[in-house]
Amino acid sequence: MLDTTQSAQQGQLEKAFQAFNELSGQLRDSYQVLERRVAALTAELETTRDAREREARYAQSLASRLELLLATLPAGVVVIDCNGVIQETNPAAERILGNGLAGNSWQEVAARVFPDQAPISGEWLTDDGRRVSILSSSLEAEKARILLLTDVTETRALEDLVNRNRRLSAMGEMAASLAHQIRTPLASSLLYFSQCRAHVHDDRGTELLENGIGGLHDLDKLVHDMLLFARGHGPGERVRIADLFADVYRATIAVKPPKAHLVIDGTDSLLEVQGNRTALVAALTNLISNAFEAADEVVVSLNTEVRGNRVELRVEDNGPGIAPGVQSRVFEPFFSTRPAGTGLGLAVVKTVAEAHGGSLDLNSVVDEGTSVAIELSAAGQADAPRDIDSLVRGAA
Repeated sequence: MLDTTQSAQQGQLEKAFQAFNELSGQLRDSYQVLERRVAALTAELETTRDAREREARYAQSLASRLELLLATLPAGVVVIDCNGVIQETNPAAERILGNGLAGNSWQEVAARVFPDQAPISGEWLTDDGRRVSILSSSLEAEKARILLLTDVTETRALEDLVNRNRRLSAMGEMAASLAHQIRTPLASSLLYFSQCRAHVHDDRGTELLENGIGGLHDLDKLVHDMLLFARGHGPGERVRIADLFADVYRATIAVKPPKAHLVIDGTDSLLEVQGNRTALVAALTNLISNAFEAADEVVVSLNTEVRGNRVELRVEDNGPGIAPGVQSRVFEPFFSTRPAGTGLGLAVVKTVAEAHGGSLDLNSVVDEGTSVAIELSAAGQADAPRDIDSLVRGAA
């Protein structure tokens, strides 16, 4: 009986031990599977974390590049929310609109910066005279807008300059064509005037006829010089200041108002400059004519000043002067302060000075007068004087 009981217990123990062994094997297998799963998840997590870090670094780099781009962008960028409030701006926008824009109403800022709310050719004028182009784009996701502001002031100024140069070029071609057409009737007129000499016996008539013939000869020389300049190789010569001033006197005395005075100082009349005599006479005549038109009783002086190897041909007057706001524009082609002015007189002066390798100096004070000097290179001293000292020292 005892043996039977022991045998039964032993069998149960063996079964329990066998079951324990089987369970231990299952647990070991499950643990190994779990270990592999944990290792796989760890590796996957590491890969995901690396990817997220790379994306974060790329996003940071992209944000930095975008911020740098906005900072260096020459156009202004303004971000406006759905309520019309400015959220962000870049430095270019602040240069156009002013600082401290974030949090302000766009309408209020625009009304302050663009007082004239009617755009001209799609461009807006600021209160300080700049021209600004504004483009708008919607941000649908944020229900906001992005404005792109471009300062086109310099671009429009360059376009105006190109257009003026085109007009001047067209005028040059027209002048060359006109010069060709003038020469034929001019030659005929010279012939007729020359034949009249034999039929004029009155002294005054003879003087007037000789003056007319001289004027036609001057016109013929002017046309000749115009043609040479149009071909691109204008004549160059040594021009004595005395001869130059004498030509200027003859050209301006006929247009001098009765109450105006012209004073010519020939202290350095024997000095010579290198250049085109006709062009220099035209430039100085333009300056003196402008001074005559400034006031009825104006006193205009023409003189020279030597600075080393440079010579200044200076025209001064005691007229009303030029307003500071327009002094920088008086030498621009087609700019004139007079309703009937062509705006080419002073532009010709500047062109002549630059063509001779010289420069212009303008000084003007309102209610005191104006001084304009053409600075040229000296060419030396003339050999002998001519009998025009009384002319170049002064003429009323």
